[in-house]
Amino acid sequence: MGIFDLFTYGIPGALHLSLIIYVLARLDIIDLASLASAPSALQVVGAAVASYLLGHLAYPLSALLDKVAPRWNWSVDHARLDFVARVPESRDRAFVHVDTSLLLAAVELHDKEAAGEITRLQGVALMLRNSALALMFACVVAVIELAVGPDRGLAGICAALLLANLTAAVRHGRRVRHWDRLKTLEICFWIPDIDDKFDSSQARSV
Repeated sequence: MGIFDLFTYGIPGALHLSLIIYVLARLDIIDLASLASAPSALQVVGAAVASYLLGHLAYPLSALLDKVAPRWNWSVDHARLDFVARVPESRDRAFVHVDTSLLLAAVELHDKEAAGEITRLQGVALMLRNSALALMFACVVAVIELAVGPDRGLAGICAALLLANLTAAVRHGRRVRHWDRLKTLEICFWIPDIDDKFDSSQARSV
């Protein structure tokens, strides 16, 4: 499992797994003591595999949640406009209007280390986006605990903190995604002859 997989699937999946275990324990469906008595190596491997699979399963729902929350949703065009505003001499260059996935491929051919930095930012953005879904479910559980649980004060504090973290994850995830697009354009600006590879009359915004 690479860093991108860890950020995108592993960490959000671990949050989902933790919430599922908590809910099952609160419903007396599983016994935490029995679960903890299993061999430590088996626990680690099982948690890692389960987290990875849950991260994959939750990915489509996370993408849907990202579309439902429209605020702070900067598009690729926002990144292009921001970049051109910062670097006016790039306004008429062909690469600015090319699909960012194609630009990332150009960066990978030019400098793998620089491309790795962009991929890291993409992984962090997806980690925050995908973690937001787990935080939303956790917030719902906290609200239910607030209504019917034995410790309503603690449940209320947890619900408020989870809501704040959910909002922060969505907002900062989109900010990091904006940064990775800007970083892609910034690196492409310095790739020699990159504009020769793209016909400016055929380049289209995506």
